[in-house]
Amino acid sequence: MVICEIEFFNNPQGIFYAGQLISGQVVIKTDKTKPVKAVILQIKGYAETHWSDTEYDPEDQSNGESFNGHVDYLATRAYLHGSSSSIEVLIEPGTSTYRFACQLPITCPSSFEATLGRIRYLVNVRFVRPWKFDQNFNRCFTVLKVMDLNSASMMLRVPSQVESQRTFCCFPCRSSPLSMRLSLPQGGFVPGQTVPVEVIVSNDSGVVVEDITVKLAMVVIYYSQPPSADTNKERFVMVQKVGEGVSTKCRKQLTFDLKVPATPPTCFNLCSIIQIGYQVEAEARVKGCHGGQSLHIPVTIGSVPLTRQLQKEPKIWGEDVLPQQLDVKALILLGSEQAGEPLGPPTPWSADPSIATPNYVAAKHICPDPQKFAKSKKKSQKKAGRGSQQKKREDISFTPLYGVFDLSNQMEEVIVRPNENKTDGGYVNDEVEKSTWL
Repeated sequence: MVICEIEFFNNPQGIFYAGQLISGQVVIKTDKTKPVKAVILQIKGYAETHWSDTEYDPEDQSNGESFNGHVDYLATRAYLHGSSSSIEVLIEPGTSTYRFACQLPITCPSSFEATLGRIRYLVNVRFVRPWKFDQNFNRCFTVLKVMDLNSASMMLRVPSQVESQRTFCCFPCRSSPLSMRLSLPQGGFVPGQTVPVEVIVSNDSGVVVEDITVKLAMVVIYYSQPPSADTNKERFVMVQKVGEGVSTKCRKQLTFDLKVPATPPTCFNLCSIIQIGYQVEAEARVKGCHGGQSLHIPVTIGSVPLTRQLQKEPKIWGEDVLPQQLDVKALILLGSEQAGEPLGPPTPWSADPSIATPNYVAAKHICPDPQKFAKSKKKSQKKAGRGSQQKKREDISFTPLYGVFDLSNQMEEVIVRPNENKTDGGYVNDEVEKSTWL
């Protein structure tokens, strides 16, 4: 029997930021002598996408054409026993400990798991055994991209709004317009922060607005690679609130508080096959057979919150780290003469005492189905005539952890709502200045 334990030094949850140093140890326990060709330690990071079209073929029980994409971000290897040759070696009974360290590239995107794609990082120990299948031990870990809202863009501090109008029926029976405005106090937020969403509806039409729904949604775009290059999209509603309606010839303002849950940062430029964006959406559902009116504003979700004071020269996390290419030498084994455990890696906000350390929470709004993803991949590999033994070892369930900040005190100082009447989904302000609309 072989027992293999993978541990991280001073980081039991296994949460790292891009550019940090990973350090840990592999503990191998055997009850008797084990012949192997090699024992290989690998630290890998990759993004992959996969989906199939909706056409079902009953003859081969396949779902038609498959679309796949794969990009490597980290591919390191070190031999704990043996080498690349086919010569057998023996592992003596007992306990062996191997300490390792590996530098994460600064360009790593955040960990992400969903049904059509994932960005995954893991430590793998593979026993290459003679006349047997390889035996694998895995431990996934979370990598987070550092998205400092203070250095991303000055526009994230500026309020934003969007407006729309629509009429009902056709000329000459066209109604007066139903106007709606959606406003945000800023464009950048972090998990744990409350997004105050202001919606003003001016209903001059003869159609009643039954209710107003506001959502914070994540939009993920997936890309496949040749020979079947295509795109696909998933939309996750992370938080939703419903407010009261607006009667005809009436005007109303509502403010909805949407708390950002645990979620990965916005990412458009680090992963070529998975892009993650966010938007605040508002919809006015009208009575009868008429379609509702909707509008949205893009928002940026970061991992370092905006500070009260504008930084003259904000430090960019990892700017002093040289770009790292895929290199097997990035993983090194530490000798036993190096006493003591390496210190835990610094955090992006360690130099700023005004930013409290976040709590790390598993994402609740994403419900990945690793079994569905694995079965779909196996079908496509079987149809293509490729073996799935190599990929099978990585079809394990894993949920990343994301930092959630407690910014309730800051938000209480900023958000002031005089003369409010609370509803189930928002705050109604009855003292709206009607002369300033549009």
